[in-house]
Amino acid sequence: MKNNFSDNINKIINWWNAKKDDISTFLVPIISIIIAFIVAGIMIKATGKSPIQAYKLLFEGALGSSLKEFLSLKQAGEGILKGAILTLTGLSVTVAFKAGLFNIGAEGQFIIGSIVAAYFGYIFNLPPIIGIPLILILVGIASGLYGAFAAWLKVKRGVHEVITTIMLNWIAIHLVENWIVVGPFNILKYYPGTLLVGTPYVTDSSRLKPLFEGTRLNASIFIAIIAVIIIYIIINKTVLGYEIQATGLNIDAAKYAGINTSKTMVISMFIAGALSGISGACMILGIEGRYPGVFSQGYGFDGITMSLIGNTTPIGTFIASIFFGFVRAGATGMQLMGIHKSFTDIIQGFATIFVAGQSGIKYLLFLIGEKRTTKTKEATDGNY
Repeated sequence: MKNNFSDNINKIINWWNAKKDDISTFLVPIISIIIAFIVAGIMIKATGKSPIQAYKLLFEGALGSSLKEFLSLKQAGEGILKGAILTLTGLSVTVAFKAGLFNIGAEGQFIIGSIVAAYFGYIFNLPPIIGIPLILILVGIASGLYGAFAAWLKVKRGVHEVITTIMLNWIAIHLVENWIVVGPFNILKYYPGTLLVGTPYVTDSSRLKPLFEGTRLNASIFIAIIAVIIIYIIINKTVLGYEIQATGLNIDAAKYAGINTSKTMVISMFIAGALSGISGACMILGIEGRYPGVFSQGYGFDGITMSLIGNTTPIGTFIASIFFGFVRAGATGMQLMGIHKSFTDIIQGFATIFVAGQSGIKYLLFLIGEKRTTKTKEATDGNY
């Protein structure tokens, strides 16, 4: 019996040694989010308010105060919708990361996708089953080329993608908001005398309609889920995915293996740009209905956070995005206590910092795991 028990303990120890990297990779984002909430709670307490009450209002605002309210999706639908938008920009950053590229330009690609969706959504009046997919394809091509341009500059001219994508962000912002929206595609050109600002509304057939009454939740969530599945398959099940990962892990080894790394990087940034652009299209077709005079920016930059917290995996990015979609949706609930809704950005920021410092968290997890297995083995040996 002693030998059987010792064998089982050894199996547990061997299992831990074999799986500790995978376990720690899974636990790091969860622990980082928990620590971020604790730190933010301390900051709330420092203002003289109750962090428990603040978080209660936060999650009630995101999910509803009862199961019936949650199932009605009146509040939860908003969190899912925001999570869908974040998922697509997060996937954009994830794909680029896999190829060893840091896509800071998701914001610019998001804006390019938004204005392209606003334009084609206005001029198209096709059946939704034809018009909406066609708009998304055109958006993907336009924003994909915008993202691929940064990769082309890197492989042909050696310009770092961080520099070019940051510059392309500002080009997109000023080109769209300071020229196109107030100039050639301004609503006043089409409807003189209107008091509105921004672009004309897209046609009704181009809209992503709410799925349920009383919520803005629309087909954006299905688009996001389909994107997660496609990117997961591409990265893990295709030759292109292997080439992307090999390029990202070691570009010199990839070249030696015969992979065209330049082509791979351009393709990965095209996919990344297309994903961010489609995210912008979901914002226009599903929420705004047009490119407004004052646009809610930041989703592209938040995609970086979602990707990091999700450990740069498609499924992890999706989970992180939906979670923070709920957090953002419930942020207005904390305003009842006088806490500004932007406080959730602090939580998001702290979570990113702790994920970025995951080496320290992994070290602590390894230390705890090794101590527990050692004590278990010692106790076992002592009892027998």
